[in-house]
Amino acid sequence: MFGGVHSRLKQLDVYRKLPRDLTEPTNAGALISLISTIVIVWLFITELKAYIEVDNSSEMFVDVNRGGEQIRVNLDVIFHALPCDILSLDAQDIMGTHIVNVEGKLLKRRIKDKQVLSEEFHSNDDHHGHTSVDFKRLDEAFKNKEGCQLLGYIIVNKVPGNFHISSHAYGNILHQVFQIARINTLDLSHTINHISFGEENDLDTIKKQFQRGVLAPLDGTSVLRPQEKSTVGYMYQYYLSVVPTTYTDVSGNEYFVHQFTANSNQVETNNLPAVYFRYDLSPVTVKFSQYRESFLHFLVQICAIVGGVFTIASVLDGMVHKSVVHILRKMEMGKLN
Repeated sequence: MFGGVHSRLKQLDVYRKLPRDLTEPTNAGALISLISTIVIVWLFITELKAYIEVDNSSEMFVDVNRGGEQIRVNLDVIFHALPCDILSLDAQDIMGTHIVNVEGKLLKRRIKDKQVLSEEFHSNDDHHGHTSVDFKRLDEAFKNKEGCQLLGYIIVNKVPGNFHISSHAYGNILHQVFQIARINTLDLSHTINHISFGEENDLDTIKKQFQRGVLAPLDGTSVLRPQEKSTVGYMYQYYLSVVPTTYTDVSGNEYFVHQFTANSNQVETNNLPAVYFRYDLSPVTVKFSQYRESFLHFLVQICAIVGGVFTIASVLDGMVHKSVVHILRKMEMGKLN
């Protein structure tokens, strides 16, 4: 009974074996086998690298308000000739919200010749409130050509708007400031060390892991007022097109930030000089995802490589062998010219 089953099972074998004494090794076959092995090893290493490496994909879809109703704006701007005592930051959006006490955390650093003299947390008073300024210290600041570094972040609504840096909160005393400092207008020459949208930790992680996207295109921008225009005020405007962006790493962690592109211009003005950052939000979200090739896909690729190379090698070996045999027979028959 078992012998019959065993013989029937053998009949199902599609990989029939030939006895060793019925096979014949050839030099051409050895060469093709060696080349095939090298090709298989090279393709295997290539596929292994592709399996280990992290791939990236991108897609776009309509924003569904992922990441919340507000946006964090990170700032690091140096004003080379504007003392901290009269620097203020305002924010206004399309909904009509105009905030002088901007929500967030900002630090003012008094600087002179790139040295930090002192620092204090930024706090604005209301436009219609009573602002107090130490005029003696302010006079010394103008004489010593002090500047101010504004560092930190603000929180704005997730709607088009602007935030601007000037001295609007001190409008009721600016005439006294101009008299004391003996100036006609303010010099808002500045350098943008950094501006970005999103959590700083998320941005740092994205820069290290993804290295994709336009997250801080204004970094390093420097604008100086021409020396021959020392009595002229300038309005500096930056137009930011902000795109909500989601990054997903291989572990499935999501980071919600915003890319942006920027254009700028500057015009002379008879009003109070200011630096405006006007931003508009895109309705489309961009998503960058990291992923690795699945092990099953890797296994299928390896099988395809081994099977494909051996199949082509077998066909090639057969063609070479038949050609050689055919030539040798003609030589024996004396028919080869």
